[in-house]
Amino acid sequence: LVLLFADQTAWRGLSLSVVHVFVPLMLQGPSMNSKARTSAGFLALGLAGWGEGDLQSLVDGAGEVRVRLSRLAEKKETGCHVAFAGLMLVGRVGGAVGLVDGSSDVGGVHRLTRRVGTVLACGRPDAGPAPRQLKMEIATPGPQPVVFEGIDGRMVYGVAGGVHGSGGPTLLDADGWGHILCCGSCGGASERLCESITELAGCIGT
Repeated sequence: LVLLFADQTAWRGLSLSVVHVFVPLMLQGPSMNSKARTSAGFLALGLAGWGEGDLQSLVDGAGEVRVRLSRLAEKKETGCHVAFAGLMLVGRVGGAVGLVDGSSDVGGVHRLTRRVGTVLACGRPDAGPAPRQLKMEIATPGPQPVVFEGIDGRMVYGVAGGVHGSGGPTLLDADGWGHILCCGSCGGASERLCESITELAGCIGT
């Protein structure tokens, strides 16, 4: 998929968007606490369906997993309320407060509800033009292709193992990408992916 973009094929306008869908679709597990062997079998089925072009089955399977996880989240929230009430009834205020803090909405990824939108809106100033004295008129130099000549598969391999960060459009964080790019059990697939990213970087940079 990456090479479909780097090689400037007819699929170039769609290939990277497909990557964003492909990665989370393939790497999701069948359940929240599924074992490695179960997840591997689920991944094999997904890859087989992708190879056969059976996208509808993949989407249906992802929908079933999402419904199952939503039910588990609802049960967990209900259990949290019951546990909080039980702790308060026996006078364990500290434990009850800790339980509330553990399930608060301070961190993590949240749904953009009206309340979340209000909190975000209160924390930023109103949009407006920047003051003239803050603007600096400079000419931005264009990219230099020579910078990208030093990027090769070995460099991508070395950098991938030391980069850390959260997930982007693919929903896979830097540790996950590092595992895919540096995993010895993947054989030549990891090496080919490193080379593909090399060509992608040069294509985007130039």
